[in-house]
Amino acid sequence: MPQARARTGPALTASVPRPPAGLELLGEFRGSGFREPQYLVRRADGQVIQLSRLLYAVVQSADGGRDLEAIAAAVRRDTGRGVRAEHVRFLVEQRLRPLGVLAGSEESTSKPQRADPALALKFRFPLVPSRAVQWVTTQFRALFLPRVVALEVVFALAFAVWLFFVHGIGDPLLALVYHPSFILITAGLAVLSALFHEIGHATACRYGGAKPGVVGAGVYFIWPVFYTRVTDAYRLDRRGRLRTDLGGIYFNLVFLVVLGEVYFLTGFEPLLAASAIQVLQILFQLLPFLRFDGYYILSDLTGVPDLLSRIRPTARGLAPSRRGERRADELKPWVRVVTTIYLAALVPTLALFIALLAIRAPDLVAAAGESLRVYGDRASAAFSDGEVASALVALLQLVLLVLPAVGLALSTARTSGLLGAAIWRRLKTSGRRPAARVPEKLGA
Repeated sequence: MPQARARTGPALTASVPRPPAGLELLGEFRGSGFREPQYLVRRADGQVIQLSRLLYAVVQSADGGRDLEAIAAAVRRDTGRGVRAEHVRFLVEQRLRPLGVLAGSEESTSKPQRADPALALKFRFPLVPSRAVQWVTTQFRALFLPRVVALEVVFALAFAVWLFFVHGIGDPLLALVYHPSFILITAGLAVLSALFHEIGHATACRYGGAKPGVVGAGVYFIWPVFYTRVTDAYRLDRRGRLRTDLGGIYFNLVFLVVLGEVYFLTGFEPLLAASAIQVLQILFQLLPFLRFDGYYILSDLTGVPDLLSRIRPTARGLAPSRRGERRADELKPWVRVVTTIYLAALVPTLALFIALLAIRAPDLVAAAGESLRVYGDRASAAFSDGEVASALVALLQLVLLVLPAVGLALSTARTSGLLGAAIWRRLKTSGRRPAARVPEKLGA
């Protein structure tokens, strides 16, 4: 129990804590990788907060009608701990109000902070509102019936084996080279499958009993990507969260089956090129080093909402002089072992990626500038000659080369700002433990 100054008399009950508008108690975080049970609440702005049993009991008891003495009595009944009114006051003022999960008798003018996790998706904007997402997911819920899932997975695996080991992908790739219009078809199918992937996350979330949010787009490092807000999946058990994580990959398999069916009906070779892209997208999504599906799968398997936030305390806890690092010791032993192995793989991989990105950045910018001229001229010439397909392919190539450069510029500017802000906060910090904000769950 934190030490607090004892206060008595009217000052102790002057402010009756109450939940802010829109606060939702999500209950215990099931399948947790922590030694002690953890509980979740969600603010009206969508930010999920992870709390200890004691803090959750205080929030649960602070209904706006109880004073500090009554809250302390309720917490004592719920937790069996010797909590007094002055302890409640300390927890409310020093822990819960700064997190935005309790309010006083008057509205606070300060806006509680949201989580800004490392390697997160930036520059997001919604494309499909949540109400439309609810309607769409209703149409696809039957795809998550167990028998349907089994059939789709078997058919997808059989088609992928046939494609790569029997038919081969050489002829489909040659068809793209000789027919520029096929490139446009393949690119369009890739974009459509990416959106279908996000619908998979949302449908899995809905099937498990949670409510998906918007589907949108953003910039991840230097790439434009789609995303789905499925933060409400934190209310589900581990199985439901893993279903949500795998829902996008499963819908890639469904899309692969549809492409295979259409190919066998039409013999249209570009469909096989699009099928090969589906397989590559699945393999890429399974990588756990960035915040793609593989990362969230590993996070939910271990029961730690944000593995990346545990990297630093885990690394510090490995040093003999820093044994007993609190945030590392919060984890169950097997989870800490997994986190340590993940750290050993992540650091060199990420360092190599960032180094290559830094080395190639000048070439990327130069290529984008040259592309504006070369492909712009090529598209103009093709339009003048009436070759619409060739012109559109040139424009597509131009976009694919320029977008990473734009993403790099945006990410560099934002990273520089965050670095400056982090240094400033470091200079002002008082050494207090950081707030336990849970990052948004975004299918990407």
